[in-house]
Amino acid sequence: MDEKQLIKACINNNPKAQRLLYEKYDARFFAVCKRYFTDIQQAEDILVKGFMKIFQNIHKFSSEGSFEGWMHRIMVNECLMEVRKNKVIHLNVDEYSYSILSEELPSQKIEEDDIMKLLDYLPEGCRIIFNLYVIEGYKHKEIAENLGITEGTSKSQLNLAKTKLKEMLDKNYYLKSNLS
Repeated sequence: MDEKQLIKACINNNPKAQRLLYEKYDARFFAVCKRYFTDIQQAEDILVKGFMKIFQNIHKFSSEGSFEGWMHRIMVNECLMEVRKNKVIHLNVDEYSYSILSEELPSQKIEEDDIMKLLDYLPEGCRIIFNLYVIEGYKHKEIAENLGITEGTSKSQLNLAKTKLKEMLDKNYYLKSNLS
């Protein structure tokens, strides 16, 4: 079944097609949810809510642009609604948050999976803003509007996230080089 047929079958509430769509994208979208919520149960709940919203609104997909991109946007929006609803965003302000990170990340080869694992160790506010800005491509103005914060807070939290990631990477690099 190609994508157009799958979408049409889902519009007609075909349970087999819905299961197929879910199974095709569940791992990818669970990873999106996991970036926003470190609690696995909460990430799974948001994943299910996101798919419910996709199935409820699939008839609105205009076939312009990527279907996966359309679903991705719904999943991110579902994550943001949960963040706003539960007010789980805890912003951290310290001496690093106002400095601009001008240094590059360590020069060793860093795998994407390593970065994604380190994101779990960032404070919630930093992690959410890093995800929105770096991974999802939102601008600070959009982040501020979505989270009910100022653009300056968004920028400072991004800088803090970068600083903390760099510290974790430097420490990891230091540990690896001393163990060799």
